Amino acid sequence: MDLITRLRLFGYFFFTATVFMAVFLPEFFFVFLLTTTGSNFILWLFIALALPIFYIFSTFLFGIIHSQLICKAFLPKIKPGRYIHGSDEALLVGVAVASSSIFKSMLKAFSFVPHIYSMFLGKSLRLYGLKTGKNVYLSSGAMIDSYLVEIDDDSFVGIRGIIVAHVTESRYLTIAPVKIGKRVTIGGNAIVAPGAEIGDDVIIGVSSLVTKGQKIPSNTIYVGTPARFIKDNILKPEKEKLTDED
Repeated sequence: MDLITRLRLFGYFFFTATVFMAVFLPEFFFVFLLTTTGSNFILWLFIALALPIFYIFSTFLFGIIHSQLICKAFLPKIKPGRYIHGSDEALLVGVAVASSSIFKSMLKAFSFVPHIYSMFLGKSLRLYGLKTGKNVYLSSGAMIDSYLVEIDDDSFVGIRGIIVAHVTESRYLTIAPVKIGKRVTIGGNAIVAPGAEIGDDVIIGVSSLVTKGQKIPSNTIYVGTPARFIKDNILKPEKEKLTDED
């Protein structure tokens, strides 16, 4: 590992830890008060109400500073390609791939309210490069890479669905963009591998595997491991107006 790589990694981890401790200082202070204060009901009630508010603020403040300043200053922009494990380039790209993990872990604290968590998860990960359209719903437990992944309008990712743009293959870290069209349903526990492209109005069955580089045409249903064509996804016409005879 050359000196420049060492300095970039040191700068990334040092400033990540520093910003983390700085933005969560109010929470540390509240915990300190709880451990040093007696049975002061008013203080305990204030802390109970204030902690969630401060946590939300601190989480998004960390995400903004970390993604827009620290990652951009010390880590390379993630680009499609094959990176040889052990090289300085692969090491830096690997850290960049994992850079959003700490922010995702913080967001999981909101998963006890699944619908609210799912609504803002995709929007939050835009800080790290995820591209989502309107009305995209990511279920609780979904694992989505926050770079080189594009999910278009009105699409749905089921519980524990996985969409990744990277994979380790022998000596290489392979990175390829993933594109998911409009009105796509990714079933629970399904996996979408790097380089996959899914057209509009597609259903991917529960626990199915869309393999690396697989292209799935619009208006279809694919199921299985690997995902195979089952039938066309015929859209139902709009409900006709009832007549007097009905």
